[in-house]
Amino acid sequence: MKTRAARSEKGIALVAVLAFMVLALPLVMAALAFASTLSLDSGVKTRILKRQYALLGASQHAIYRVAYEPGYMDGLEAGVPAIYSLDLNGETVTVTIEKMVDPPEAPPPPNTDSSRRLQTYKEVTPTSASPGVYTVFTYTIIVRNQDDEPEKVTKVHDGLPPGFTYLAGSTTGETTNDPAITTHDDGSGVYQELVWNLSPLHITLQPGQQATVAFQAGATPVQGNYCNRAWAEPGDDLTSTGLTARIAVGSPSAALCPGEAATVTKTVQPRVVAGGVPTTFTYAIAINNIGTQDVGVSQIRDLLPLNFSYATGSTAGDITTADPTTMLFQGSQRLDWNFSPSVMVLAGQARTLAFHAQAQVDPGDYWNQAWVTFDELDYSVYTWPTALVRVMGVVKSSVTDGEATADSEVWVGSDAYSLAWWNLRR
Repeated sequence: MKTRAARSEKGIALVAVLAFMVLALPLVMAALAFASTLSLDSGVKTRILKRQYALLGASQHAIYRVAYEPGYMDGLEAGVPAIYSLDLNGETVTVTIEKMVDPPEAPPPPNTDSSRRLQTYKEVTPTSASPGVYTVFTYTIIVRNQDDEPEKVTKVHDGLPPGFTYLAGSTTGETTNDPAITTHDDGSGVYQELVWNLSPLHITLQPGQQATVAFQAGATPVQGNYCNRAWAEPGDDLTSTGLTARIAVGSPSAALCPGEAATVTKTVQPRVVAGGVPTTFTYAIAINNIGTQDVGVSQIRDLLPLNFSYATGSTAGDITTADPTTMLFQGSQRLDWNFSPSVMVLAGQARTLAFHAQAQVDPGDYWNQAWVTFDELDYSVYTWPTALVRVMGVVKSSVTDGEATADSEVWVGSDAYSLAWWNLRR
């Protein structure tokens, strides 16, 4: 027989169990509801990710078509949407691509390439020395193919500064043969011209490739600046580096090369425009006398890109404001400014000629060339094909699955594209 105390303890325990069940039931139900919510939330997130993946993939597909699919961009009619569907990751999306008739004013940043075809560059170490101390200098000549097509390199030339002597057996790079050496007197002193004949090596540079010839020269120079000129064949003077690779001996009063020396550079604005839109371009030719002697400019010649035309009355700058004479040359407009007497550019001075050109052209890369003839130099200083104008087609795309949309704007050129912007909206 159980005592009253035992029955009481049992009753208390039963009450406790019942109380726990009453209190725990809402907690269990809440936990089950929370688990169900997590499951639903996970499903929603998975669904969103699948949709975003499909939208992103379809948007990239549209960019690929306009940038790389042969003939696709040319087949688009401006202002007429091209529509197609894609099934990606179980999602069906609709893609709309349209070549813009009136593209926006702000294009993406331009490609930084500034030149094409065969070009020559020059480096030297050390770039300074003490007067009266015999020093060995290492020169490196780099010939680079900046064109879209393969280019052969047959010869490399170098004009050492007066008083510098090539060190036999020092050539490295594409060849280890010593160059043929001749001496010249350009009025500022006797110098060695070095010529490496690369023809037997059959060197063909693919687009973007370069060939290197390095060598050493010794000298016991006096105080002053010593500059060097290198060039290549084919091209000769059109590939000339001009007087570069300056060596400062002691503490010369100015960073100028001895004798007559000048550089010519060319710029253009804007550098990126939309295709088919009438545009006025501003070209500037800068002449910089980097020598110690004054030089006279007798002619400035500019060859505009195909289908560009000079804007009458637009010449400006501190060289002349007169219009050039114009003529067609190889299908392009050639501009000639002739000066009699010559326009003087003093030692260390820079002078500029600017002008406008107008064009409404299809997408592509449009290069410019300029030559400056100096009375004191036996060759025209050439800018190379430079001042690149990149004309691009502007395309907008819209990708939707009926709930969300991905929009983008793409600028497409002849060999590159730039994504101006991309966004996702609901």
